Amino acid sequence: MIEDLHELIASRPAGHSLPRAFYTSPDVYRLDVDVVLRRHWNFVGHESAIPQAGDYLVCEHDLDSAVVVRGDDGEVRALANVCRHRGSRICSEPAGQARHGLRCPYHLWIYNLDGSLRKAPWLGPDVDTSTLGLVPMPVEVCQGLIFVSFSDEPLDFGGVRRALDDALGSFGWSDATVAHEERFSFSANWKLALENQVECYHCLPSHPEFARVHAMARTGSEGAASDVMDGWAMQGEPGAELYFSSDNALQGCALTGTEDGEAVGPLMGPADATGNFVVAYAGIVNHFLAYADYGCALRYAPKSALETDLTVTWLVPNGARPGLDYDLERLTWMWRVTVAEDLRIVSENQRGVSSSAYRPGPYVMPIESKTLRLTDWYLQELSGAVRP
Repeated sequence: MIEDLHELIASRPAGHSLPRAFYTSPDVYRLDVDVVLRRHWNFVGHESAIPQAGDYLVCEHDLDSAVVVRGDDGEVRALANVCRHRGSRICSEPAGQARHGLRCPYHLWIYNLDGSLRKAPWLGPDVDTSTLGLVPMPVEVCQGLIFVSFSDEPLDFGGVRRALDDALGSFGWSDATVAHEERFSFSANWKLALENQVECYHCLPSHPEFARVHAMARTGSEGAASDVMDGWAMQGEPGAELYFSSDNALQGCALTGTEDGEAVGPLMGPADATGNFVVAYAGIVNHFLAYADYGCALRYAPKSALETDLTVTWLVPNGARPGLDYDLERLTWMWRVTVAEDLRIVSENQRGVSSSAYRPGPYVMPIESKTLRLTDWYLQELSGAVRP
């Protein structure tokens, strides 16, 4: 497959979806993970989820795994979730508390919260334990959002930081708290899940609940995009991460993204934010939505050629209390319903693409322009990294 990759790339008609192998081949999937995605940044969670020393989150990237932990000094660090003894995973749960150190369950090697080795039972005194700490990984925190890269040479984060500060700064995300988090599993290739995420051509027929309160479902596109954030159009600086944001109107008299358009809790954003919302993309797999009274963070995680996980994190103002200041069911309703519909349509998309009858079809312009940008960018990255 790899030796035929450039021939496969060349077989794709301009302006069309990708040939079937890009959505089904395990060989292509391996290149996607190791070559295309590895240097990019992955959203892990919000700082409020790890307030105390020893609190940690686990971020998965295909076969790789990172532990993001709050240190005794208050710093947030990312460490490879691989014991330096014989390679066992240390943390198996998506979140937890390790105040007394990160403990490998296999042979009870214990690591300090900075990753250094504290204890290894029966290890000889002549072994230099300073060389056996957990492998550190690149980590960035912006607007309370924690990002990890699974590469020793990650893409520059500066443009993303400026973009997120500008797009989300007025919504108080840096001081927000996590109200709920939920993981969903797509029976589909990660590219199909993302192609669906970045266009709203499907919104009116596939998301009637979303369409009731989001104007983009009727126009088919996002609102005014900031030129300074148009890196998503693949015109960003070489070696820098992609990013994009846009300001968008809600439908009619809707104030926020809820079932009836009515506010669900105290404001996060400025008073004039009601009736509008912000969409921000940072990197390839991370998407953020800022409403006047809550935030939503989405991160796609490739699992195999035909499997993709999506984690959705809902944010509310710091100190907001469930059942008193907001109703959790109403808060999460819109994106639970929307994601459930996406699971169905994307899985059906994968089943169709996997068929021998599938042929690449033309993207509809301008309504699918960002999907075209995504697939064009993907092929450029893949062909540039794997020379003929």
